[in-house]
Amino acid sequence: MEHLPQALLGEIVKRITRTTDLNSLSLVSKLLYTIEAEQRSSIRVGCDLFPATLAITSLCSQFLNLCNVEINYSGWTDNNGMQLDNQGLSVLVTSCPSLTDLTLSFLTLSFCSYIDDSGLGCLARCRKLTSLKLNSVTAISSIGLLTVAVRCKSLSTLHLICFKKASGVEWLKYLGKEGSLEELVVVDCKGISQYDLLNFGSGWMKLKKFEFEIKGLVNIVQPCDPSYVPNCQYRYDFSCENLKDLTLARVVTMPEIGLRFLLSKCRVLEKLCLYYVVGITDNDMITLSHSCNNLRSISLRLEPIFHYGPEGRHVIALRL
Repeated sequence: MEHLPQALLGEIVKRITRTTDLNSLSLVSKLLYTIEAEQRSSIRVGCDLFPATLAITSLCSQFLNLCNVEINYSGWTDNNGMQLDNQGLSVLVTSCPSLTDLTLSFLTLSFCSYIDDSGLGCLARCRKLTSLKLNSVTAISSIGLLTVAVRCKSLSTLHLICFKKASGVEWLKYLGKEGSLEELVVVDCKGISQYDLLNFGSGWMKLKKFEFEIKGLVNIVQPCDPSYVPNCQYRYDFSCENLKDLTLARVVTMPEIGLRFLLSKCRVLEKLCLYYVVGITDNDMITLSHSCNNLRSISLRLEPIFHYGPEGRHVIALRL
């Protein structure tokens, strides 16, 4: 194979999708090692990334055209050493000018996350960044999120999971007005309520996928919408004409409408998941069935406080 033109070898390598096969191929010869490294656009590393900054530097010098990077610290212990910090993230951003998709997944323990708002600010240099997924990056607040919203103009996917300090709505307002988000996932973020999400405003018109989930038991006594006025739904006067995938879990939608308004706004909805949502009525589902002609999948989980047995037994899944 080494007698084949490098351009042809490059096309062959592009068609190999399994990471294990690519790793094996790179061990065959120095030429294939170099070509495979040049063609590799995505990489996933775990808690063996130690020392983190040096390991990131080495990886980026080997793989020069990385677009998709996932750093996942699941299974981390003290023996794995210090996790990725602000300096390591800065090195990653500087060394990967083509970065479009970044996933950072740490532990839920706050002392195990060394990336804060200043570190997240490094992403301002990623002009091509389209997808950012943050899981348990607990030191980041709404200030860091606002920096990303303002600087990363091409961002279309944002996942926020297990955030403890993210509150405020300025970043939501900016993304709704100026951003281009098509996918928004908010899971177990104590500082972000369903009423905060109403500040996303016109951004709802661009969304294609939305997921909002509160972990733990359903909280019947939730903060009320501070601007709620009986029989006046002005805060919900916008459409979701592109939303195709909707998931709501452990959300209380009464006495105000809350995120329940989505059920009457999504005309092109294809997939719906409602898990332990308090306040959904039969009329809501009837309205949904009349307005969503493209609906293909419905998954419902009943409120566990009214039923006995494991939660998994109260799942209703329909494919239409």
